[in-house]
Order: sequence, then C-alpha cells, then structure tokens
Amino acid sequence: MEYQEFIDQLVNNFPEIKGQVLDEDDVGLITLQMGTFKRFTQKAINENNIQTVKKCFDFISLHNSMVNSRIQNSIGITYLAKLTIRKNSKIEKLLPPELKNIRDSLHRHYNSVSENKGFNNFINELEQLEKKKKS
Repeated sequence: MEYQEFIDQLVNNFPEIKGQVLDEDDVGLITLQMGTFKRFTQKAINENNIQTVKKCFDFISLHNSMVNSRIQNSIGITYLAKLTIRKNSKIEKLLPPELKNIRDSLHRHYNSVSENKGFNNFINELEQLEKKKKS
C-alpha cells in the first residue's frame, strides 16, 4: 500500500483528524501526519477511551504489514514508540502482539546508548519536528 491510499484510509476511519492530517503544511510528510494520529490516540489513552484506542490499534495493526517501509518506519518511530502507555495496563493489553513487539524493540533500542551519531541526529530531528508541530 502506498502513501496516498494509507492516508485516505486513515482519514476515512478517523474523520475527527482529517483536517489536521490533510493540513497543507503536512501533506506528503508522513512523520507529521503520523504525529497527528499519535496525539489523537494519546488523547484517547489519557481519557481511557477504550473503544477509540482499540480502533486506533486495530487500524495500525491491519495496515502495518501492507504499507511501504517509509510508512512502517513512521508507524514505529513516530507512533508506537512515542505513545505513553502504562505497563500492564488495560490499554497495553489492547496492543496486538506484533505492535507490542515493535514498540518494545524500539524502547529497548532507545534505552541503550547508541554509538551511531547519524541515527541519534535523525531521532533528534524527528523529535524537533514534532515539538515544532505542537507549538
């Protein structure tokens, strides 16, 4: 599945964020668009809106294996790794096993000290983009 089909399905399934995802400043920038979806999911997590969280996780689980590597990377780095989910919570139990494995792998990686300066710079740039988007 390519970028446009994925975005179309995202906004069709989550019309609440359509305006933000399709904002002219974000179109074509999957990292920013996934950041919008991450914030939407995080809000549902914070509000303990189990139905919405499950719908979000199910959407990502269904599409993760069908999308290109650029979208998969954004799903992992911008979405799964950035969600704040309490360990052993009802929310964590909603994560399908394949998504939990991706999230856990990324967290283990982030918690280890990386010697790869290029990778660290890349992650820092992604975090800066997300902070700029929030402000």
